[in-house]
Amino acid sequence: MRFLRFLFKELILHGIVFAIVGTLVLSGLYLLSTGASIDAYGQMLSSFFKNIFGAGDFSHAGFTPGQIIAAGSARTLPLALLSLIILVLIALAGSAHAVTARYLASHHDINMPERLGKAVNIITSILAASPLFCGFWFLVAVIGNEAPLVVIAFLTVVIGGLSWDATNFLKADLLNQIETTHAITFSTLGRPLGRFFPMPGTYSGYLFSSSLPRFIPYVAGKVPTIIGSVTIAEIIFSFEGLGSNLLDCLVDGRTDILIMDVFILLCINAVVSFLVKTILFLIYPRWYEKSI
Repeated sequence: MRFLRFLFKELILHGIVFAIVGTLVLSGLYLLSTGASIDAYGQMLSSFFKNIFGAGDFSHAGFTPGQIIAAGSARTLPLALLSLIILVLIALAGSAHAVTARYLASHHDINMPERLGKAVNIITSILAASPLFCGFWFLVAVIGNEAPLVVIAFLTVVIGGLSWDATNFLKADLLNQIETTHAITFSTLGRPLGRFFPMPGTYSGYLFSSSLPRFIPYVAGKVPTIIGSVTIAEIIFSFEGLGSNLLDCLVDGRTDILIMDVFILLCINAVVSFLVKTILFLIYPRWYEKSI
């Protein structure tokens, strides 16, 4: 019963209903901003539902619904998932270093790792404060439009400030546990510190296991920001993806294609969020109930 409730809430409400309603609202706001006539809203609704059920015709614009979906599958979704993975890895590594640096400073009077962590935090703070599109344009100037997806995904989370925010969230959660009884007891067992990554059986890994139920919902909440950043990347790097299509539609006033682009973007957002929340539900079902 709990699994069925999970599917209804995340797959139907936060997935299908979210994508459909979100598309209609955003498209309606776009028409409102352009001062469109009442007839344009009716045409928007008709075009949207026709295309959902495969009855739409994009031949006049050079795109088909299948091509738009393929663009999202080929570029947007992989780039979003890759950015999400890099975001998690950076947060894990940064928080593990902060925890072990604090332990070394307080128990062994070794302050260099903590000073190094503060210096890195200053640098990442400056990068996070920089406009995302400036970082992309710099990469285009250096490498060109053929930059590897992994590099683009890395810049998406670093220049966009996502990795800085995620690292500080997880770092604060782990550091708050250092003086608790269970953390002090574990530190006396002589286990490895896990300085570079919170591996199972290490000091940082033990603390991370307590933070994981709070970290997963946090990551799920960052998915819309990642999707938005990926869209900017597609526009800057001139990918044949949803981002470039969306920009062309806004410029040319192609409302029918705009609706499909927005719908696919919201579907990708729903898919990635569903994957993250599924992990939370399978590992910590009670924490899932609390997080929603």
